[in-house]
Amino acid sequence: MTSRTNLSALRYIGILLLAVLSSSCGIYSLSGTTISPDIKTISIQNFENSSGEGPANLTQIVTNSFTDYYRRNTNLQVQQSAGDLQLEGQIVSFNYSPAAIQRDGQQDIASLNRLTISVQVRFTNTKQEDKDFDRAFTISQDFPDDLDITQLSNVQIEQLTERLVTDVFNKTVADW
Repeated sequence: MTSRTNLSALRYIGILLLAVLSSSCGIYSLSGTTISPDIKTISIQNFENSSGEGPANLTQIVTNSFTDYYRRNTNLQVQQSAGDLQLEGQIVSFNYSPAAIQRDGQQDIASLNRLTISVQVRFTNTKQEDKDFDRAFTISQDFPDDLDITQLSNVQIEQLTERLVTDVFNKTVADW
């Protein structure tokens, strides 16, 4: 065979492989989700703040982060209740504590402070009950010692929450 024939054969195999991969069963997507084709909706309930800490609008920030993330990264329709997938939970911890201590003369001082947010998530998959779970997800981030927790902006809290939502998303629809 000539090199020209080999090149034509490789192109044919490549096109055939691409056709096979693009006509898969529809469960996998480029975003990494593994949502069955019969799942069309998700309901996301308010994530109430049972920690008693954090900004007054923490429930809204967390709930909106979940809703926006699922809208952006799936084709699921978000509805109030009774979705094929159901996500609910509560904020169980919003804790700001010293993360690193330094000795300054005779006293110890915090050189970094850590904000930790935990949510308890209950996930129900009405089509595949073996995917259901109820578990806690926790994330944290360090901040300079001179930053008071009351000085954290909504944007900083939203960025931290986005990491938390990503972890939950990966567990619910990406099977990571």
